[in-house]
Amino acid sequence: MKKVLRTQYSVLAGVAWIAAVLLLPNLAAAQAGSVPRHNVITMPSPSSLYEIQIMVRAGSADDPAGKEGTANLVARMLLEGGFGDPRNPVTKDKLAEITRPWGEAAYPQVLVDKQTTTFSMIVPREALPQFLAQVLGPMFRQPLFLQPELDRIRKETLVRIQSNLRFEQQELLGLLVLDDWVLAGTPLDHLSVGTVQGVQAVTRDDLESYYRKYYTGANMYVATTVGDHASLGALLADLPEGAAPAATPVGKPEAIAGRHLLIVTQPNAIATGLHLGFPVDVKRGDPDYWPLFVANVYLGAHRDSFGRMYQEIRSDRGFNYGDYSYLEFVSGRPFFLFPPPTTPREQQYFSIWIRPVGHQYTHFILKAMTWELENLIRNGMTPEQVAAAKVKARTLYLKYADSKSRQLGYRLDDEFYGMQDHGYLVDMLKSLDAVTPEQVNAAIRRHLQSADLKYVVVTNESVAGRLADDIASNRNVTAKTLEEYHISQPIPPEKQKMLDQDKEWAAVQLNLPRENIHIVKASELFETAAVPGTMGGGPK
Repeated sequence: MKKVLRTQYSVLAGVAWIAAVLLLPNLAAAQAGSVPRHNVITMPSPSSLYEIQIMVRAGSADDPAGKEGTANLVARMLLEGGFGDPRNPVTKDKLAEITRPWGEAAYPQVLVDKQTTTFSMIVPREALPQFLAQVLGPMFRQPLFLQPELDRIRKETLVRIQSNLRFEQQELLGLLVLDDWVLAGTPLDHLSVGTVQGVQAVTRDDLESYYRKYYTGANMYVATTVGDHASLGALLADLPEGAAPAATPVGKPEAIAGRHLLIVTQPNAIATGLHLGFPVDVKRGDPDYWPLFVANVYLGAHRDSFGRMYQEIRSDRGFNYGDYSYLEFVSGRPFFLFPPPTTPREQQYFSIWIRPVGHQYTHFILKAMTWELENLIRNGMTPEQVAAAKVKARTLYLKYADSKSRQLGYRLDDEFYGMQDHGYLVDMLKSLDAVTPEQVNAAIRRHLQSADLKYVVVTNESVAGRLADDIASNRNVTAKTLEEYHISQPIPPEKQKMLDQDKEWAAVQLNLPRENIHIVKASELFETAAVPGTMGGGPK
């Protein structure tokens, strides 16, 4: 794959002048060498299908205050809100009809995150001219933002927030609440899909204003397998013109003292999900990124059985379906096995996700996850643990890079992080090989902490009050019994070791006074950018 990625620059040199003329018209007279090469990335492929990904450097962080959801509505309206000839607009059904002969993937998809919006599509080579003329060109250059379509999409968005996210996806709910709350005090502090009041407040004029400001040629980055000059030139010609706007400052999340717990209640939750998180100043491209990556693989790689927490909580004790930790935001949980690209962010955070456990074990597992974090910080990793985690981390490369679509997406991420010359996938194996135990433990000491944490628990409303009181008073810490563990007397040595670990977990001091514990109903969430009952996180 490295050879393929290096090839893009030789191809790109040949199309730089085309990019200058078509993607950046204001630089049409400039020499090819002065054109910012990172506006277009090509990975030519012998496939009969062309893959195209277009990243707009704007997302929900750029939503106007009080109108959270603007970025998402703009992106959806470009696809479904009508484009082209106002007398015969292409709306959702018409777009499906046009793209159907070219395959399902030819219908453009869009992923809106907090700082980027990425459109993706796969088109047969022979159909590209027709696709550009009928779909891509008018979609980006002639959006109509039809009011009836806005009303429909707005209604669908509100249903998603008020029904699906609040009540139908317990695990996703906890992940999203933590994502907003950890980033409180920044423009990243609300759902990428928006808030209830924000979505209701957005007007057609707001959409047009956002589109004109952020959907400009210089603010869009293209990664594609289209390699020939004529086709690439036609593709770039269909993108809007204009300079890039000033980026929205992200700033730093609110500082908190001590530990705080938000208990989110659902009326029908049959188990309890647990989360914790805190901001970190490390992101891709930083020297400590790969040492911390190795440490995180050891603690709990996403959807993988290798991690220590997975082994201890799921495999050995059978409390739930999985236990994971994260060095950066991962989109698509709990649905995707491997992190999807194209959700880069300037501000990241470390987090732990404990998949739902029985209500009676919540306090115990809350202590267990805290002990695991504290233990990693206190003791670090042995050389043997680092070596094993590096081997596992190398195998993840095969999944991260297993398709052209993922490779294109990671190259777009590289542009965001300023890693054009040392790409994430390009350098992953080399960077992992270079990590030493000393670097891992030094990075852990520098960046991980357990003193100032935000916890999110999603549980049934019938148990929330007692749970809050138990945690505050350090009582009713319930682990599994010998019978539940299926352990018979005399206790085998390996099982005794597990029971001794249970005692260590149960002895953890959470230091969560009652005034730091807040209970909120799921029905109250996502009304505004504020997280109800918590400090910070209010409207910008």
